[in-house]
Amino acid sequence: MDLKRWLILVSIFVLFFALYQAADAKTFDTVIIDFDEQTLERGFTVKSVDKQLWVPIFPNFHQGKLLVKISRNDNFDDLPETKRAVSGFYTFDIRKENPGFMERAQLISMAYESDNELDKAIYFYDNHQQKWRELPSEIDYENKLIRAKTIFPYAKVAVLENDPEALTAQSAIVVDKNSGSIIFQKNMNDVRPIASMTKLVSVLVFLDHNPGWDKIITMQKSDYVGGASLWAKEGDQITVKDLFYATLVGSKNNTTHSLVRASGLTLDEFVQKMNEKVKGFGLTNTHFVEPTGLNENNVSTAFEMAAISKRAFKNIDILKATTTKWYKVVPVNKDVVYWVKNTSIKLLDRDLYVTGSKTGWTDEAGYNLVMQAKGSTRELIALVMGAKIRMNYEEVYNLLKKYL
Repeated sequence: MDLKRWLILVSIFVLFFALYQAADAKTFDTVIIDFDEQTLERGFTVKSVDKQLWVPIFPNFHQGKLLVKISRNDNFDDLPETKRAVSGFYTFDIRKENPGFMERAQLISMAYESDNELDKAIYFYDNHQQKWRELPSEIDYENKLIRAKTIFPYAKVAVLENDPEALTAQSAIVVDKNSGSIIFQKNMNDVRPIASMTKLVSVLVFLDHNPGWDKIITMQKSDYVGGASLWAKEGDQITVKDLFYATLVGSKNNTTHSLVRASGLTLDEFVQKMNEKVKGFGLTNTHFVEPTGLNENNVSTAFEMAAISKRAFKNIDILKATTTKWYKVVPVNKDVVYWVKNTSIKLLDRDLYVTGSKTGWTDEAGYNLVMQAKGSTRELIALVMGAKIRMNYEEVYNLLKKYL
């Protein structure tokens, strides 16, 4: 055989081998199970080739013909900006005798590759809306498994978790409480409205003029300035301690104004003291025009609010109030109780040792949150400003979990 013919034969062999390998690779990433009646009766779990996605077909769960196909896919684009994938990307296809949504929700289970306890869930890609959507999921952190139910017979799925590096917040900072070192920051010197984080300075000024925790203050019409308010009535007589806790636990605006009156200062004098207080801290980008945070001209930066929070949370009364989950306000002149829930309760109920917290929200400010938490080796202050709806909680939690 001459050299030319030999090279042609070798080339053909290489081509066919390459085609075989490609076809075999495609087959290798796909599992197809065509169920017979006996298998449907006794049940069977279909697993992806790498055994990371399970589709359990429980005994007698499906009737008639059934075919289940699972494929491993390349990475998909368009992940939510605050999420990252911690599993492979898969497509499952459950083909029934009668097409359409399943009459009963099908369980799927996925393994994930992540050693943290950040929130995560199984997501599916909605082709109609062209975005990833969350399935209500149950997480087994010990075995790194996550389960969800779906009525969709076909879906592209993956396990996504919150990405600590991706923030919706316009500004953010993480500071070591003891050393003062900045561990993480995003636009920390941008001046922004701070909403009810204002109240941390309000109570610091009030404590300088506290007439006594047992002093009784009568609620007045002028206290009701809008926003979050204690369900107290004009004329209710409430102790200073109850007003103080309602201000910090529930971020109530009417009780904040009651504390201003209790201080013996006029409103203008009180606000002046607030501005003098932060100037005394050496802060130049923080300014107040009123004590509640309702006004968008109450401004600061992430860096300066972290400095304010550090000083505020050193006070044991502020620390206790901001970490109290529920507080009972009892007017002394009425047989009634007003319960106040902490605006940070979403994080107080989670696995953090919280040593101070304060939320803040207005349309102009967005969703703000500062939280101080202690780990085994250090104590950190994490703060976000201008986050998207409800993301202030998740973003502060993720930052604390990551850096603690």
